[in-house]
Amino acid sequence: MPHTIAVSSVCSMVTLVARQMAPLAVSKTPDIDIRSPTLADVPGLATLFSEMQRHYNRPVPDDQAVEAATLACRPIAAMFDPRVLISVMNGTIVGSIVLNVVFPAYELTRALYIRDLYVAQALRRHGVAQALVKAAAHLTYAQGFSALDWTTETGNAAARQMYESCGARVLLRTYYRLAREDLEGAG
Repeated sequence: MPHTIAVSSVCSMVTLVARQMAPLAVSKTPDIDIRSPTLADVPGLATLFSEMQRHYNRPVPDDQAVEAATLACRPIAAMFDPRVLISVMNGTIVGSIVLNVVFPAYELTRALYIRDLYVAQALRRHGVAQALVKAAAHLTYAQGFSALDWTTETGNAAARQMYESCGARVLLRTYYRLAREDLEGAG
């Protein structure tokens, strides 16, 4: 039976509960239900993905958002399929985290990498991102992965503070990207 991670608005209290159980009682901020998506979640996740793309000034057509949401909502069938968690508040998907499997990781193990974390604009600073990160960490180790890694923009102080509040530590690394336009210009 799939599990849900119900997280109170304080975010320090993370408890695995069966999907049928009701979320914890409402406190200052409504409770957040963290769970794996199902195909029934495609429309809501497509709406969130569309908002995310507009936020990053990279809008996509509706059918592209639906295609991405459909992929994110598929059950895991193979080791390297992405892991996806969504946060639901009052029946509405308000956040998502997409985790990719990385190999090789430490000592030739497999790890998870947060490829994307997004919270709806209206619900930022309400513990949703923290709840998603903590749930992703629990999923990582529950499924036998060796680590959970990710990057964020150096100048994004709010994101860095939120990640550190979840217990994450900063690793000093330099990341590179070779985009198509860079490759074409390299001669």
